[in-house]
Amino acid sequence: MEVTPLNRVGHTYWLSNRQITPQSSAAALPALSARDISREIFPATVGWLGLIPSWIILGMILLATLAICSTVIMRTRAEAQASAIELQRMRAEVETSRQANEALQIEIRRMTSDPNMIENAARARLGMVRPNDVVVPVESIQHSSSLGTLSFVR
Repeated sequence: MEVTPLNRVGHTYWLSNRQITPQSSAAALPALSARDISREIFPATVGWLGLIPSWIILGMILLATLAICSTVIMRTRAEAQASAIELQRMRAEVETSRQANEALQIEIRRMTSDPNMIENAARARLGMVRPNDVVVPVESIQHSSSLGTLSFVR
């Protein structure tokens, strides 16, 4: 066998006279383009998809993206409005609670410092009377079992 230099231009001896093995036969297959492969895998889809211009497909993708974005924006706005209404409701509730708390603090101060208020609270809530008061038991208007007291001061 004669050895020829492989550095000469146009020398193809080594390409045409080599032995074909299974590994080299796979490399010898012609390269298929992505379009050919997709036509073999998805023949029905590629048939009608080739008829639609690419600008229409791009427009459909952009329209779908716009629809998704607008849906997200509308939902976010609705949630923000609901949150704002809830915040106003909670602020009003807090203000009402503050006012009620202030009224109770004023009443507590009056009950601890005003002697007349202390006496009225003791008479109304605890049923207390002074030693010189005349107590007359009176039945309640609601016909309950509890008896009220009526006191007269001499």
